[in-house]
Amino acid sequence: MSRVAIIALALAITPLVATAQRGGGRGMGGSKEADWNEVTKDIPKGPTIAGKDFVEASPLAMLLDKKKDLKLTDAQVTALQAADAKLQADNAARYTMVDSLKKAMKPSVAPSAEDEVRVTLSRESMMGVVRDIRASHDAGAKAAVGTLDAEQQAKAQELLGKHAEKVQKMLRDKMGGGGPGMGGGRGGRGG
Repeated sequence: MSRVAIIALALAITPLVATAQRGGGRGMGGSKEADWNEVTKDIPKGPTIAGKDFVEASPLAMLLDKKKDLKLTDAQVTALQAADAKLQADNAARYTMVDSLKKAMKPSVAPSAEDEVRVTLSRESMMGVVRDIRASHDAGAKAAVGTLDAEQQAKAQELLGKHAEKVQKMLRDKMGGGGPGMGGGRGGRGG
């Protein structure tokens, strides 16, 4: 090829390369700004649960919030506050694990076999941690209800039932599924 042909080819290709780098010509359906919400909508996000969600889901904190409905005495409020503080302290490491596992469960944009193994193992670990937290919360609630009088116990059981439904919905929403226990599991991503 002669020098003139190479120069002519380079001059013809340069505007095409520049147009492609800008995102295409506007006449060809390109736009100046990308709609990143549209671009990223199909990328798997992973769970949105966090340790603080479990802190906020404490059944003892809920009972304290409903102290007027339960007609709790000052001594009962003090005892529930101490029990809730102990419950939070006992679960602090689990709450941290939830945050770490959430990051590990975030799928890659282009997942490899290693990513799938990492996500699967992290999901199974998360399920175990969530089960442990819920068992701890249930045991704490059971112990707390045992200290109430008969009338308070009946009202507390009703409130705890509603609270458990809210927690289950939160888990389903934030874990991305509908299965029992954690709100997901293996079927959480359409399969």
